[in-house]
Amino acid sequence: MTTSVLLTDVTDRVGTITLNRPERRNALNGELVAALDGAVKAMAVDPAVKVVILTGAAAAGSHGGFCSGGDTKGGRGSAGMELGVPPNALDGDLSRHDAHAAMLLHRMTKPTIAMVGGPAVGAGCSLAAACDLRFASDDAVFAANFTPNGLSGDYGGTFWWTRIAGTAVARRLYLLNEKLSADEALALGMVHAVRPAAELRDHVYAIAAQLVHTPAELLALVKDNLNQAEDEIDRLRFLFANEAHNQAEAGKAMAARMQKRGAT
Repeated sequence: MTTSVLLTDVTDRVGTITLNRPERRNALNGELVAALDGAVKAMAVDPAVKVVILTGAAAAGSHGGFCSGGDTKGGRGSAGMELGVPPNALDGDLSRHDAHAAMLLHRMTKPTIAMVGGPAVGAGCSLAAACDLRFASDDAVFAANFTPNGLSGDYGGTFWWTRIAGTAVARRLYLLNEKLSADEALALGMVHAVRPAAELRDHVYAIAAQLVHTPAELLALVKDNLNQAEDEIDRLRFLFANEAHNQAEAGKAMAARMQKRGAT
């Protein structure tokens, strides 16, 4: 699967998903959200893939990228965005959220790696947290940055980061909106290693190659152990659905404020 906004590659049992809007720092619009949704689902079931790497195309003059969050210039409301923040998320059978890109990156039977070579902001910060492993370049930046845009959070970041780094760090991210450097993220336990930007790709693919040597069936059993050690699946589904519900409510409130301002 290859589109103008997303690239995929499978080489030596390693599947790579590359968000490909470098001119917008790989910000998510409807087209990219839909493409990411399809790519993660495809990688999860592809028998040729044992390890999945998520990354972003490099902006001009840089070595790598990741994702700067939702595209505030034309992304909101565009077709495909509903796959990122499902409507009526708390209604009906919550197991449908298992197929969401962020949930699937975390719960698929294969190890997933975030290769963060640039800004991991908003939904990009959440997507990094959804992966099993995170490696960052020395010029990477992490930030939630939802409330300055009138939003509350999506793609599971509120609960992924609470699990990974603890409630104090998660609240710092979401309430204070600090931009954390790669070294700060490493000190807080948010990433597993930091490498010079020019060396990040080689480091991540060496890690992936190491994982490929483990039988797929064994990797699946290890992932099952790790996933079972977390919240029960029903609780995880609720956390995801509740976050998506609150994000939608925040969007409605923001639209109402903007309409009120326009009327005055």
